[in-house]
Amino acid sequence: MSGIQTISVSNAEVNKLLAIEEGHFVDLKAIDASPAGLTRAIAALANAEGGELFIGVDENTATKKRSWRGFANPEAVNAHLQVFEQLFPLGTDFKYDVIRNESQRGFILKIQVAKTRDIKTASNGKIYVRRGAQNLPVEDQNRIEILRRDKGLSSFETEPVNYDPAVVTNSEHIIKFMLEVVPTAEPAIWLKKQSLLSENRPTVAAVVLFADEPQAVLPKRCGIKVYRYKTTDPEGTRESLDFDPVSIEGCAYDQIHTAVRQTAKIIESVRIRDARRACECHLSRDSDSRDRDKRCAASRLQHSR
Repeated sequence: MSGIQTISVSNAEVNKLLAIEEGHFVDLKAIDASPAGLTRAIAALANAEGGELFIGVDENTATKKRSWRGFANPEAVNAHLQVFEQLFPLGTDFKYDVIRNESQRGFILKIQVAKTRDIKTASNGKIYVRRGAQNLPVEDQNRIEILRRDKGLSSFETEPVNYDPAVVTNSEHIIKFMLEVVPTAEPAIWLKKQSLLSENRPTVAAVVLFADEPQAVLPKRCGIKVYRYKTTDPEGTRESLDFDPVSIEGCAYDQIHTAVRQTAKIIESVRIRDARRACECHLSRDSDSRDRDKRCAASRLQHSR
C-alpha cells in the first residue's frame, strides 16, 4: 500500500524495542494475533491518548522474554492492512510502517495511532479504551458519554435539561440581561440563536447563566462552597474546619461575585485575628518585661539595705 515505508533499524534499536514496557501508550503483539482482535488494540489507543502498536513480537509466558518474529515479507502484512484500512485509514491519525533488521527474522508492522477526534470502534462494532496495559470495553452509556466529552464531541454544558423553558426565558436575570443586548430581542429567540435552547429545552449552560435558582433545576451540580481550614497540611479535614462551609447559590454571575466577596471577607478576618494575636503577644512581652524590672529593682533595694 502506498504511504507505507520499510524502515531498517539497528541492533541497538532492536534491543530497545524488545525491552519496551507495555503500558498506556505501547502495545506489543505476535503475528498470530487475529486482525479482528488487533482492531481492539488500535481502537483502544485511538480512544485514549494514542500510542504505538508493534505486531511481530513474541513473549515467552514463563520467562517473560521477548523475541522478534515478524511477517515473512512486507506483502504478508497486506491481510492485516486490508482489515485495518477499513476502520483506521492511513492518514493523519494512523500511520503504518514496516520495520526490518538484517539479523532478525521477518518484518514487524508498526502502527502509530493518534488520539482521534471521533470515537473509534473495533471490527466487532464495540468501543474500547486503553487503560494501563489493557484494552477495556466501554459498554455503559454513562461511560460512553464521558468518552464523548473527553474527545470534545459533547459537553455537560450543552446537554438539554428536561425542564420548563420558562425557567430561563422568563427569569429575572434574562430580562435584565436582554435590556443590555443590542439589538433588542425576545429572550426565547435570542437563547435559541445562542444554542442555549435545544428542542424547546434549556441547556445546562442556559440554566446556570440565566435561571433565578439554578440549584432547584440542577441540584448539587452548580453551587459553590467556601471552606477554610486551620491547618498547614496540604489537605484539610473536617476536624480542622474553621467554620461550617458557606454555601453560595444563584446564577453564575451572582455566585462568582458573592464567592469573591465572601473569600475577601474571610481573608480580612484572618488578617485582623493575626494582628490581634501579634498585639497581644507584644503586650504580654512588655508586661513580662515590666514585671522582671520590678523584681530586679526590689532585689537591688533589699541588697542595699
